[in-house]
Order: sequence, then structure tokens, then C-alpha cells
Amino acid sequence: MKKVLTIIVILFVYLSNAQESFEKAAFAKANQAYTSENYDLAIAGYEQILKTGKHSAEVYFNLGNAYYKINAIGPAIYNFEKALQLDPENTDVINNLKFANQMKIDAIEDAQVDDLESNFANYIQKLNVDEWAYFSIIIVLFTILMWILYFYAQTAGKKRLFFILSIIGILMAVTSITAAFYVKDSVNDEQYAIIFTEEFTTKEEPKENAVNSFILHEGTKVEVTEEFNNWALIQLSNGNKAWIPLDKIKKL
Repeated sequence: MKKVLTIIVILFVYLSNAQESFEKAAFAKANQAYTSENYDLAIAGYEQILKTGKHSAEVYFNLGNAYYKINAIGPAIYNFEKALQLDPENTDVINNLKFANQMKIDAIEDAQVDDLESNFANYIQKLNVDEWAYFSIIIVLFTILMWILYFYAQTAGKKRLFFILSIIGILMAVTSITAAFYVKDSVNDEQYAIIFTEEFTTKEEPKENAVNSFILHEGTKVEVTEEFNNWALIQLSNGNKAWIPLDKIKKL
């Protein structure tokens, strides 16, 4: 049994190393093709890496650049958005996404939102769920420490100080836990997609013969709010909604 387990472990390590070597070689080959301006070959190489299950911001970023070079705006924006999901603070991705967005046809203004609500949401979403969770644990530990110091304090002044700090800790803990759930719900509830067809006239109902709504072009980012019979109810940043076939979009 021990020999069998040893063989399995060795085989697993070997396969893992082989997979890693393949991915590095494939990435280097795709990069070389990109440098040589053979963008179709570079795209095929990056896509092959993604098919192996290796999803990284670097691969999506390079793939987005390759698509951008051949003026494939929809795939370029899609891959920059995917890279941004994995590395939200990457300035190179942010800048290249801005350039790609300037090439799309649709210019949709954001709906008017309450400034206070918008600022609150932006502040909350600066941290992800895990970061808010870690922060909550630290605050809870701090609060427990303040309560312990409060009970063992020898003077009224110290007791008052530790009591106030413990109350502040409780309020901060409740706030951070609430923020973690808010971010979690936002991530779970929101499903975005990129228009992957050159032009399509959306419908007021999920059927081909329905009344036309508005025209969308390749590269526009939409939110998918509902799905029905291979149709998606999408919402634009300005609040407008319409139906579009699922095969005309690609979900992020």
C-alpha cells in the first residue's frame, strides 16, 4: 500500500511539473508570436492555455492585446475585463481597457445615482469579501481585548477608556461584517457580459418577432438580469433593459 501511495504521489508531482512546463512553453511561444506581430498565432496560443484551465490576469491581458491589434473589439474588451476581475488594481489592464472602450460604437451614459449611495458602494467595494472577513476578525479580537482590559482595569479612567474602545470595536465589527455580506451579495447577484456580435437590434420580449427595442454593437458591456429560453434580459448602464439571444453575448 505504501509503495502504491508513493507511486501515486510521484506520478502526481510529475504530471503537475509537466503541466507547468507545458504552460510556460506555450505562454513563451504565444508571446514570441505576439512580438513577431503574428497575432492570430498568439491568440491561438493564449486560448490554448486557457483551455487547460490556467486562468491568469497575464494571459487574459496578453490575449486582449492580441485581439486589440486585429481590431476585434468585443474579444479585446472581454479579455481585458477578465484580467481586471483577477487583478483589479492592474493599471496596465485599466489603461488598455480604456483604449479598447474608445473603439466601440455604443456610447452609453451611466444612469444618475445618488452620490452618497454611490460613494458608499465604491468605498465598500474597495475590499473584497476575504479582505473584509480578515478585517472583521481583527476588529473582533481587538474588541475582546478591550473588554478583558476593561474588566481588569484598576482605575475608573481606564475602565471608561476601554469601555468606549470596546463599544467602538463592536460598531466597527458590525459594520465590517455587514460590508462583507454586501460585497458577497453584489458579486453573486451581478452577472455581466460583453456583446459578441457586430450589431443586433434588441427586443422588448424574448422572441424573434417581438417589437424592436434598441441597437447594440460589439464590445458593449451589459448586465444580465434574467434568462429565458436562450434569451437574456440585459440592462445597460443607463438603466435601459431589453432582450437579446444568449449566443450574441459572452458572460464574464
